[in-house]
Amino acid sequence: MSAGTNQVKSCPIPTRVLTLKDWSQLPDCYSQTPGGTLFSTTPGDDSQFEMDI
Repeated sequence: MSAGTNQVKSCPIPTRVLTLKDWSQLPDCYSQTPGGTLFSTTPGDDSQFEMDI
């Protein structure tokens, strides 16, 4: 690493584990990946950066 390089301090991404009795308890904006990981999307984001890729 060179002396002039800025170092960025990282921080953990907050997560939490929920146990659901029924999938109907999830809102419609949540999805499931083939591996079973749940994820949610950011509503209303049409990032120009992503559109330009």
